Amino acid sequence: MADSARTISRDAEVIVVGAGPAGSTMAAALAELGHDVLLLDKASFPRHKPCSDYVNPAGAQILAEMGLGDDLKCAGAHTMEGMLVHAPNGSRFLANYAQAEPGRAALGLSRYRLDNVLLECAKAAGVTVCERAHVREALRSGDSVTGVTATIDGTLEEIRAKLVIGADGRNSAIVRSLGLSAATHWPRKTGLAAHYRGVNGLERYGEMHVGRDFYAGLAILECGLTNVTIVVGDNLLQRRSGSIEEFFAESLRALPAIASKLDSVERVGGIRGVGSMAHRARQTVGNGYLLVGDAAAFLDPFAGEGIYEALRAARLAAPIASAALKSADASARALAPYRAARRRAFTAKRSVSWIVQGFINSPSLMNYVTERLAAREELGLTLSGVLGDFRPAGQALSPIFLARLLRP
Repeated sequence: MADSARTISRDAEVIVVGAGPAGSTMAAALAELGHDVLLLDKASFPRHKPCSDYVNPAGAQILAEMGLGDDLKCAGAHTMEGMLVHAPNGSRFLANYAQAEPGRAALGLSRYRLDNVLLECAKAAGVTVCERAHVREALRSGDSVTGVTATIDGTLEEIRAKLVIGADGRNSAIVRSLGLSAATHWPRKTGLAAHYRGVNGLERYGEMHVGRDFYAGLAILECGLTNVTIVVGDNLLQRRSGSIEEFFAESLRALPAIASKLDSVERVGGIRGVGSMAHRARQTVGNGYLLVGDAAAFLDPFAGEGIYEALRAARLAAPIASAALKSADASARALAPYRAARRRAFTAKRSVSWIVQGFINSPSLMNYVTERLAAREELGLTLSGVLGDFRPAGQALSPIFLARLLRP
């Protein structure tokens, strides 16, 4: 489309790109702080999302603090007291959240329903929501971001704002247009997910099953549904001989404990996929912009922290962004406290996640560690709290903990 066809159709104080958990939470928080917020998303809600349908205990706590407990209950959220982890040799470890800290639990709820609850929360806070708005790139003036271009109802528009929040996921248009993507070489994985109806034996706990070349997870959702996900190396997926459907089915059959649960149950809908299970932006703040959620960083969330990190990052960023806007200074310097807050909140847990990646990519080590966690209750409860993000991640990184875990 020629430049002459572009129109500056509207201005906003803040533009939030992406109406997932990070974007809707950020938009709602800024609106509650008195700001004029425009939330853009290319989808029409409610919509399905090929991502986690699982919210870990710390994420569930944030949702409760946002006053969404009743809304989530009405949406059918299922409470899970822990996650049962199966090693390749059949040994098991229960990450028991409720035992590690009474009252702690994870939630299972499809993104179709969770994201819609959060979007309605943003609307109720006064956010202007524009669906089917395909953001193309960030607008810039010199070294500052000044808005976005977006295709809305077939028209390419320029929308200007004092601050742009990139919350548009791993394939962020904001990150891409600003050249912020950092190279990641490991782990190269793809996630495939489907919903099943009538799976039995999962009332209190979700499950993770680590195989020789991949792992699978089961989370209980609303209306008798179970989310079944496999995460597999890109090279193995590319070498498959049949279709994605055949590969998915064969992978699940290779895990007897899952295969028995899925025997004679109904799959609801198709198989959804998401690649690029590792991503990070070179910087999360700059003049006129800020990144939250998967747009800022993403690592294969075996421990289920993805939605928690999205919610937490938005709540960390909102007061910092608000202060910058109220002082009429949305510079990188004014937004820098968010970068420091992210480091304090996520760096230690990210180190734990890298260690977990090492375990699940080494069957013998996964077997060894799982057996010891099952036998050494105190260590298991510590790790349960760390994986659920309600105990400091540093507890699982201490030399004493690691020595007790790894010694025979």
